Amino acid sequence: MGDEEKLIRKLSRGDSRSFDIIYNRYVSNLYLFVYQWVKSDHIASEIVQDTFVKLWMRREGLDPGKSIKSYLFTISYHKIIKELRRQIRNPLMKDYILLFENIPSESHSGYDFDQYIAALKNIKAELPLRQRQIFELSKEEGFSVKEIASQLGIQEQVVRNQLSAALKKIREYLIQSR
Repeated sequence: MGDEEKLIRKLSRGDSRSFDIIYNRYVSNLYLFVYQWVKSDHIASEIVQDTFVKLWMRREGLDPGKSIKSYLFTISYHKIIKELRRQIRNPLMKDYILLFENIPSESHSGYDFDQYIAALKNIKAELPLRQRQIFELSKEEGFSVKEIASQLGIQEQVVRNQLSAALKKIREYLIQSR
């Protein structure tokens, strides 16, 4: 009987020390695997934590003859897919992807989604009030130009102009801040 098989048997009986050993053995590689897909420290940490919680919750049904590493990475993989589907529906994620699509990779190396959100918050605070309102309504709340114009009582062209100016400032700030 191999070391991993013994750990799984003990874990399935509720041995928390076996869980700790498995956790310490795989947490770093699992985190790196998740991070390379989600590009967010916060989200990667959550997925890894959820993976180990799921391992603990399902410990009694573990098969000692199967690889715990494969099991952990499979759980994480499914959580990554779920998270990426959620992110794709996020208007800010779409802007994040579009922003860096046309910038050479060396210009934004290591710029993850969390950093993007933090930088976006900083630059939004520097925008004139009307531009910030229009940007937030459009990009964060998903309103159309027509809906924004109606809500703010201004012409659609004013919305387009203000949104364009805000986006230009935001792109410049994000590129320069890296």
